[in-house]
Amino acid sequence: MLPTYSIDLLRTFETLPGLYLILSKELGILTASNAYCTAVSKSRESIIGKYIFDVFPIRKDEPEEIRVDYSLSQVMITSEPHYLPVIRFDNPNTRYWQTSNHPVFNDDGSIHYIIHQVEEVSERIIAEKKLKDALKNQTELAAKSIQLSKRLEKLLSEIPARMATLAGPNLVYEYVNSRYSTLFEGRELLGKPLLEALPELKNHPLMGRLKTVYETGVTYEGNEICIPLAKKKGGLLVNTYFNLVYQARFDEYGKINGILSFAYDITELVIARKVREEKEMELLNLNEELVEANEELLRTQANLENLNLTLDDKVRLRTRELLIAQQDSEKQRERLARFFMQAPAGICILGTSNFVFELVNPHYQALFPDCELVGKKLLEALPALANTSIPKMIEQVFETGEPFDSHEILIPISSTSDGRIADRYFNFIHQPRHDGEGNIDGVIVFVFEVTELVLTRLKEREREERFKFLLNAMPQQVWTAKPNGELDYVNEVVSNDFGRSIIDIVGSGWQAFIHPSDLKNCLTLWVDALNNGTEYMVEFRLLFADGSYKWHLARAIPLIEQGKITLWLGTNTNIEFQKTNEKRKDEFLSIASHELKTPLTSIKAFNQLMVRAKDLTGMQRHLQKSSDNIIRLEKLIDDLLDVTKITAGKMQYNMEEFNFDTMIDDVVEAFKLTALDHELILATNEHSVYRGDRFRLEQVFNNFLSNAVKYSPNGKKIIINSGIEQENLVVSIQDFGIGIAKHDVNRLFERYYRVDNTAMRFEGLGLGLFIASEILKRHKGNFWIESEEGVGSTFYFRLPIFTQNLSPVNAKNEFYEDERICIYYNKIYNRLDIDWIGHQNMETVKHGCLKTLEMILRFKVNKILNNNSRVMGSWSDASEWVGTIFFPMMEKKGIHSVAWVYSSNAFSQLSAKKSVDVAVGNITTQFFTSFETAAEWINAQ
Repeated sequence: MLPTYSIDLLRTFETLPGLYLILSKELGILTASNAYCTAVSKSRESIIGKYIFDVFPIRKDEPEEIRVDYSLSQVMITSEPHYLPVIRFDNPNTRYWQTSNHPVFNDDGSIHYIIHQVEEVSERIIAEKKLKDALKNQTELAAKSIQLSKRLEKLLSEIPARMATLAGPNLVYEYVNSRYSTLFEGRELLGKPLLEALPELKNHPLMGRLKTVYETGVTYEGNEICIPLAKKKGGLLVNTYFNLVYQARFDEYGKINGILSFAYDITELVIARKVREEKEMELLNLNEELVEANEELLRTQANLENLNLTLDDKVRLRTRELLIAQQDSEKQRERLARFFMQAPAGICILGTSNFVFELVNPHYQALFPDCELVGKKLLEALPALANTSIPKMIEQVFETGEPFDSHEILIPISSTSDGRIADRYFNFIHQPRHDGEGNIDGVIVFVFEVTELVLTRLKEREREERFKFLLNAMPQQVWTAKPNGELDYVNEVVSNDFGRSIIDIVGSGWQAFIHPSDLKNCLTLWVDALNNGTEYMVEFRLLFADGSYKWHLARAIPLIEQGKITLWLGTNTNIEFQKTNEKRKDEFLSIASHELKTPLTSIKAFNQLMVRAKDLTGMQRHLQKSSDNIIRLEKLIDDLLDVTKITAGKMQYNMEEFNFDTMIDDVVEAFKLTALDHELILATNEHSVYRGDRFRLEQVFNNFLSNAVKYSPNGKKIIINSGIEQENLVVSIQDFGIGIAKHDVNRLFERYYRVDNTAMRFEGLGLGLFIASEILKRHKGNFWIESEEGVGSTFYFRLPIFTQNLSPVNAKNEFYEDERICIYYNKIYNRLDIDWIGHQNMETVKHGCLKTLEMILRFKVNKILNNNSRVMGSWSDASEWVGTIFFPMMEKKGIHSVAWVYSSNAFSQLSAKKSVDVAVGNITTQFFTSFETAAEWINAQ
């Protein structure tokens, strides 16, 4: 049986702009977004509630690594998001799609449900071509722009209006056309503030208008504005009339940086009109004097007639008032009674003695249909009020004589029809009633039922909370905006990424976080989407809490209800990885073209030398050189093919048992035949049987040996060790060569990366170590390095050979210990001291972290001293899980500070740094190199 989810919650999810499915942990389909249903040509009703692979059958002929069932199984096993390789489809047009599955957890860390997302990425590829075309068009447009600029300048000088631009808050003249300058002969305007150039405007109202335009951006239009101006500075002021337009000028960031002034001189027209109006006014005044004299005579005659009529009316009115006054008292009482019984609100009157119901109108009685009220005490008739504040409020009215209001009082009332108790909400108004002498003799109660209003509001609040829960469960930035485009909500992913509160981000808006170079294009596209009600999509860089900018793809669609946009729902998807890969791809193609060309050129040269060779010895020497370059070229091509297979998830592995020590012997003996200038010493080679792909592991070992020889041209010795440590096969290859700088260590296993030394450079695409790392990862192993620049390097790789034995060897109330971890409750400082031991991987790290949570809950501690000084090698496969899953778990249990003691191993340090870099939450973490310094810091927290 699938779990039941709120209809409102699922309906909100269905409006998201991407292609999404929500799956239960049993892989049943809970719902799908509208875009997903459209893409697969299925209705939502036909798939909801069904097992996902009943709706979308699995193709067994496809490799496991690109199948959805494999991805979902990885999510269930690892409790981590899983991404499938990008897949290309060519029917009917070429499209590229990326599929991923993201777990959403309950508070206890178990999987609540899974978000299945499919995203089309073909638009980005198409966009690259469009960008090149746009650059060409932009160059052509630039030339046209220069030509249009010259034509515009000529047009402005000839336009009949007087034009000027005023820059900055001081309104400095930046440009005036020829007609504007003729107003002020002999005055210098350009480069001067307005009041310095035209001091006669100092107290003129127009200065206030200009300030308002600059501050608000609202355009000002004025007609027939009188401005006293002097032709020359210090000359006689002459009233000059203008029609004016002041318009704000904006910079590329949308901020006001000046004002555009348009003035039309209409002085002659205004003066001519004023003369005409004065003549017309003189004639009008003469006519009005004659009319007024006649009207005065008529008013005097009418007043005499009205006076006689008024006296008669007053006599009749007084007589009528005396007759009606006797009837008013009785009618007033009748009206009050009708009002009481017919009032649309519930009204009752309580007497002074124990609050007895004296009168109850029908509306009041209807609120409590199964209760007898009149003649009974308040709490006897309505016992549910005993647990409310109502009785105390009524007593307060009797004591103080002051009215009292109470809102949304919850009263559980039973219904005789079905016997159930229903929660109902009421608003009460309590008004004192006074007798003829002014004493309080009762309380008038007005009551209004607001149950439906309260329940509606509670449901809206619940829907809003569920809506926010769903948006916060999304593995990407999600936001909403009002119909006018104003940002009004962002999910917690945005808050965590930016390191700011949700309220702060909403108040600041996106402009505070978008890279300045991307802002103008974003605003243009956003305004177009708002005006047209169409989908919004743009790529931009966002400022993260660590000060770095990361590329995101923003998409938003309007939610339309009853023909109107009610909100905008959008997502920002982090595409920094794709952008970085594109850059690396370009760099790689440049390197690859060079590296592939070098052996080809050599082969061609040696072939030409063989043709010219006159003796067999010379020909054989050139033939050997050509053969060496062919082998080198073959190795480069094989590496490229392996990387392509790994990227596409199509690398095949043949898992079977074999003697690992025999494989080590065979590889070393074969390698000695090619590394004639180096001594390969197999110091230890412990017997072991391992299940894995022998060919691929030989490839890893060969790669490490090749690097040891390549990077130690002057160090003639290579020392190899292979043995079992803590139920792991550990192999080390030590050279005495150039070593690796510390800043290069953390990038050593990235794809296409090569270490350069200032004294020498070495050939190759830098793919070997990347391929080796992927092979080890598939065998659930890992790798690390210890190196000193100028001294040499030791490469290690680890392969698990047995199931981890993590049963406790010492478990007391305040102490836990097994082969990989010791946890101790330090009573004196009320903290946990954790000591990790030896090699660690995902399994051992999860086990140790869960034991740590048990101790946190048992002893209610809020700080941890985490000692990694005895950790060996790398545990990079678990570092992201620690930061994104375990850190939030610790924070929920009360942990606020962690002191972390580094391992001496560089790769263990990198794993620790990554955990903290990706950590979710607000736990304060500091790294230390000594236990004593770490203890001193954590005790002060």
